[in-house]
Amino acid sequence: MKKIGKGKKLTVVRYLFTYVCAVLVVIPILYMILSAFKNPNEVNKIVSLPSGFYLENFKAVFENSVAVRSFMNSIIISGTTIIIDIGLCSLAAYAIGRRKEKYFSFLYMLFLSAMMIPVVANLPSIYNIIMKFHLKDTRTSLVLIYAATQIPMGILLFTGFIKGIPAELDEAAIIDGCGYIRRFRSVIFPLLKPVVVTYALTSLVTVWNDFLMPLMMISSENKKPITLAVYSFVNEHQSDYGAIFAMLVVAMLPPIILFVALQKHFYEGLSAGAVKG
Repeated sequence: MKKIGKGKKLTVVRYLFTYVCAVLVVIPILYMILSAFKNPNEVNKIVSLPSGFYLENFKAVFENSVAVRSFMNSIIISGTTIIIDIGLCSLAAYAIGRRKEKYFSFLYMLFLSAMMIPVVANLPSIYNIIMKFHLKDTRTSLVLIYAATQIPMGILLFTGFIKGIPAELDEAAIIDGCGYIRRFRSVIFPLLKPVVVTYALTSLVTVWNDFLMPLMMISSENKKPITLAVYSFVNEHQSDYGAIFAMLVVAMLPPIILFVALQKHFYEGLSAGAVKG
């Protein structure tokens, strides 16, 4: 019998490790999905399968006004944040990627260094700023916080992608009489579709799933995002775990659907931004 080479052993170990990690990730998700279809008598049985498709849990979610409103709040907050950051980051990255002065390189490194500071470390200062501007308990506070914290990643991705766009396109646009803004709007921005999709999806996941900032900033029921809507199924005496699991399944669908629909552009923008940056 031939002995297995060292390289093949390492390959087997890598694949085994990958499969184990995949199982560890899938098990909680699978448990959540299965529990969403369990009736109240089954939901506390961890290892059991649902006896059928019990849809009352999803009915409870869609009939809960707080849950429905929170879903819309998350869409508004996430969409506004992404639109703001795409405009700011693409314009800033265009200047950084095209200008050769040293202070633009310094600004680029400054933006990247902000990625190394965890958001939790800035919570006291963020809270004080929000309070001084009287933005506590507003959706605007979340939009501003998310927009600020997502800028470094946007600068990284957009700058890397713009550096890969030939400068001759800018020169041709200048000859045609285009100014800076028109040159960016008409020539550069249409080419940024892959990195726009990449940045939008990564930001969406971060903003959509965040729990800490809404918990600190929002107290009104009609302004809570979807991550806080789970509390609408929890009370002092008992919790509707079936509805909670159904709520979580509904909450994870939009990012997954968008990723599946746009994954081609996502990978294209991610690889281009990382390699060329």
